[in-house]
Amino acid sequence: MKINKILSALAFSSIGLLGTSMAQAEVADETQYPVIFAHGMSGWDSIAGYHYFGEDGYGTFVGDACSFFELNGCNDWISNGQQSNNKAEAFQVTSFNNSEARGEELYNHVLNFMATTGHTKVNFVGHSQGGMDIRKAASRLKDNFNEPRVGAMISISSPHRGTSYAKRIVDLYARNADDEFCGALPPTAEGSDPCLEFVDDIANVLFDFVTGANTANNDAIAGALQLIYDDYDANDGVVTGAKAFNQNYPSEGVAGYVGSLITAQDDNNLSPLLGLIGTAVSHNADGDGYCVDDCNGDGAAGQGDGNVYDMDDDGLVPINSQQMGYRLQYTPDDFTCRWYGCWNPLDTISQVSSTGYVADLNSPSSIQMTSHEAVLDQDHLDVVSLGPDDLDEEEFYAAIFDFIHGQGY
Repeated sequence: MKINKILSALAFSSIGLLGTSMAQAEVADETQYPVIFAHGMSGWDSIAGYHYFGEDGYGTFVGDACSFFELNGCNDWISNGQQSNNKAEAFQVTSFNNSEARGEELYNHVLNFMATTGHTKVNFVGHSQGGMDIRKAASRLKDNFNEPRVGAMISISSPHRGTSYAKRIVDLYARNADDEFCGALPPTAEGSDPCLEFVDDIANVLFDFVTGANTANNDAIAGALQLIYDDYDANDGVVTGAKAFNQNYPSEGVAGYVGSLITAQDDNNLSPLLGLIGTAVSHNADGDGYCVDDCNGDGAAGQGDGNVYDMDDDGLVPINSQQMGYRLQYTPDDFTCRWYGCWNPLDTISQVSSTGYVADLNSPSSIQMTSHEAVLDQDHLDVVSLGPDDLDEEEFYAAIFDFIHGQGY
């Protein structure tokens, strides 16, 4: 469906030919409130012009509309007003940390954005851990204004109830007697925890490069502990994990509409990076079984059904962890030709009725944890600018814009 630009080019080439049918394409309706995108763990806003929420190979921000005759470096599936009226934005938060910290950063960015642009409400779209960050930001906005200030809040591939991959990684580097992860590694010169220290250092450098700031906030261990359902260590004096975060920052009462898009993929079609992670930690999630809380101790709420090869996770997050609010269905719409010319319909997002509504993130029903209904056949990274994949990211996010508009936000 990346034929839209080709059709546009053909259309422009025939502008002077009166009476000739021109290639046409639908565009998403402009949302009432700005759409704010929140990236996942290790993510970014834009590095050297390459956007996290962008198209494979180009990194074009999905919120940048095209001006007349502009064919590349923009998203021609969205309304010009989405950009000209400051209604699409993504902010850089610390790449590695828990959602308590990342959500607070996002809240401060949005607060400044609202003050600068004059917008009184926003919509949130969060990928992966970003889907948890937006709940913290939405809660802070409600507290600040004494009323909800978020229209639609939509998560994509988010580990609302944890992921067994995170616990597997942390378990491989369990704390030693000195309360350190990776205790077998030599301590750093500062005496700090050596585990993943180099990851934090690299992330700090990248953050400084992108933002021009000076930070030391990246904490890969805190980020990993966030993605484990239960508190990892009851004796360390710090309550961590998705369960506690869900209790403190629920999805209810902070937004007008709450929904989620769920992804899963078979192992043979995972991105090379996700395949490498699974191989490195010798783990394959079994993520479409039902159970209240984490009944099998794998780090995610629920349990497996005994089959790890039935597309029950997206290479990082199990499907029984992902539903928040309503489950949403993404439907690609292929190019068709009609008597009045060639028309390329916009893809659509719709609400699924069969799986109901998840109000309490810690207490989904059996069908909400086990159903494969409307699961998007993509891996965890396919829905952002990291390919290879067969997803048209620009049209996918345009469909989300259009859906949000349809909800009145």
